[in-house]
Amino acid sequence: MKHSASILFLVATLGNHHHDAATAFVAVLPSRCKYTSIITAPLSSSPSPDTESSVSSSSTGATPFDSIIFQPTEIDASNIPPNLQTILTSLEELKSGSDLRGTYAAHANSGGTIANISHLVKKVKELGNGAALTPFASHCFGVKELGNGAALTPFASHCFGVAFARWLLKQDAAITTTTAAAKEHKHGNNALTICIGRDPRKHGERLADAFARGAESVDGITRPVRVMYTGVTTTPSMYEFCRSGKCDAAIMVTASHLPEDKNGIKFFSANGGLDKKDIDELIVLAKEEAYHWYDMGIMPPSSGNAGVLCSELVNFVPYYKETLKQAIGREVDPNPNPSKPLSNLNIVVNPGNGAGCFFNDLLRELGANVAGSLHLTPDGTFPDSIGVPNPEKKEMVEETINACKACNADIGVMFDTDADRSGFILPRSIDKNGVCSNYEPLNKNRLIALLSVIFSAAAPGSTIVTDSTTSEGLNIFLEKNLGMTHFRYLRGYANVINKAKELPGKLPGSEMAIETSGHCAMKENGWIDDGTYTAVKIIALLANSKGKGSLLDLISDLEELPFDEEFRIKATDGSLETTTEVFNSVAESLKEKCGVEEEWTLDKENLEGVRVRLTSGGFFMIRQSLHDPVISVQAECVSEEYAQSVVIAPLLGIFSEHKAVLDLSALE
Repeated sequence: MKHSASILFLVATLGNHHHDAATAFVAVLPSRCKYTSIITAPLSSSPSPDTESSVSSSSTGATPFDSIIFQPTEIDASNIPPNLQTILTSLEELKSGSDLRGTYAAHANSGGTIANISHLVKKVKELGNGAALTPFASHCFGVKELGNGAALTPFASHCFGVAFARWLLKQDAAITTTTAAAKEHKHGNNALTICIGRDPRKHGERLADAFARGAESVDGITRPVRVMYTGVTTTPSMYEFCRSGKCDAAIMVTASHLPEDKNGIKFFSANGGLDKKDIDELIVLAKEEAYHWYDMGIMPPSSGNAGVLCSELVNFVPYYKETLKQAIGREVDPNPNPSKPLSNLNIVVNPGNGAGCFFNDLLRELGANVAGSLHLTPDGTFPDSIGVPNPEKKEMVEETINACKACNADIGVMFDTDADRSGFILPRSIDKNGVCSNYEPLNKNRLIALLSVIFSAAAPGSTIVTDSTTSEGLNIFLEKNLGMTHFRYLRGYANVINKAKELPGKLPGSEMAIETSGHCAMKENGWIDDGTYTAVKIIALLANSKGKGSLLDLISDLEELPFDEEFRIKATDGSLETTTEVFNSVAESLKEKCGVEEEWTLDKENLEGVRVRLTSGGFFMIRQSLHDPVISVQAECVSEEYAQSVVIAPLLGIFSEHKAVLDLSALE
């Protein structure tokens, strides 16, 4: 039953106290949302048993939004109040491909009004679209820097918790009624179980709590919804927990390599990650839930910083670690020491204080010397020199190279925040005494090439699906040197994975889908992009070839041009609409110019943006960012001078036609 805002206002008036009215209505909620049982539930991830009712806004550092009352003012043509429309639109704006992503924005734990949420969302959107970032805004709204204007609030997380539970209950064919998870965790043979994990960002716990409360508020009638919280873990582990039967579905609260004030949600079932169409369906359900709360005029309760309130606290990470240990044991061949297959390796692990810290312990348990590893404590403030971990980041690469030099490491391993991507450091030279030197990164095209060497032996002639930004040299290496088929597809890990799943067709079947960013999914691992499993393959290859030279020798025929740079051109108004309009205009101008520039040949087989081959070798391409108001220009050329004269200068002339709305400093 829905309660109208007018009735709520009447009760508040008669009671002469806004908070008394809000409390009265929370007491009514168990008939729909079962909050009585949730609030009295015995489990919380905090040592304190207190619920959100004992957590004040002052104790959490949040702005006391409950002291500010905003009343709807007018009705638009669609009969939706402006405050509600703002909230509904904000839920749509969180979509980022097959995930949700936005700037984390805190609000009061309880007692505030829905109008407070609307005000908060508007402010974050203004900041994301280029408004000045004031100390007040930074303190009150939790925004650390300008960027994505979508606000990810605990309220939004609650709505998506409800949406995900309802969506799953509709997927009867995909969910069994006697799962191992339901039996193992004693929630009843018919319970629908959802596991929540997060990366180390501190606000991830509050989002997890809101999501859990939302999911468990759904009355499954004959099938109750039960949430389990496993704390800090990796994104790929959440899929492993689903397919192993530890839960029916899972979410990961993470923003990966984005700045620390960002966060997001990734969704999984036993069939893998949800796709874009599934996210659209979740948004519809989340908006229905938001409408319900708007109709009541109050916010759902949450625990603030007091922990995650759910049916069960679990620790599934040891199980996931064991699956990776078993995978290494299978890959290392011959394996003279089954319990310590890596005893001959010296490995530096750099998870950058992210969720991949456990991987260091895993390698130690398998016999590797990991004394030179660094940043091994999960910490969402990312206090060390590299900031938020990203294996593509120059600072992280250089730091890991220095660590490898200091301990004569055989390999360095880097992970991003949620460990779904990895990068590596390898020595170019190894003398007869095993002394390593000339350390270089193994990432981007190099990583794709080396993994393809592995699959050229395991699955000869198969297709390697990559994103559109891979080099001309990689294409030649895969097809001419390895005899593989190379298929370039749209950038975005979900895009390349789904394309690989579709094969075979006219092309041979695929064993691997990979982006130059390091997102890599393999058929043998259920097509989940997993940086730790990528590390398993590379480390096992190293163990198998120890004493036979550098792994870089295996890709020595990969042509690499000296100039390889990406330039990011931003729309000054922060608008995706402006970015799209400019991109379309520039793309048409670029295609026309290919007819007059002698060095340029349009790649007509390219599926994303505009890609131009250069007569001297190499290429350049422009494409619109998947998530941000940015046009990316990537160039691979025989020299910097050639790039400046043949690529950058002509491009700058084309882009300058739109200089009023673009920041061209990257090209200038």
